[in-house]
Amino acid sequence: MVDREMSDQGMAKFYIETDLKESRYEKRLLATVDNSLYYSFYPDKIVKQTSEHKELIYTLYFDRLPDNYNRKSFKKISATDSIILSKGSTILDSLGWTDYQKPNEARAFLIEVNYYHGYPKNKRFKP
Repeated sequence: MVDREMSDQGMAKFYIETDLKESRYEKRLLATVDNSLYYSFYPDKIVKQTSEHKELIYTLYFDRLPDNYNRKSFKKISATDSIILSKGSTILDSLGWTDYQKPNEARAFLIEVNYYHGYPKNKRFKP
């Protein structure tokens, strides 16, 4: 654990993970909020997952939102999201990970379906 931050939804904890066997990335910054919200900072993206909607991935979106955007495709950035993203950016700067995605000027989260038939029943949820 590298840091902690209190948010409206509970205690946020920040971790550095280097043992990413099932991923194309060598390392990432991971933030958890009371084991219900998970944020992963990668070189090319920032994603959010929730234990409530395990089958979905929320990817931070930087482009201009369409005038008539669909709420099933995009989710606005909440106050808790802003706190976590800001603190995550500060931690990335302190670690010297300059090649990692920063949340500056993000507009929303793009909602993507990760598991079309629901999250696998016998698989442990781990972002």
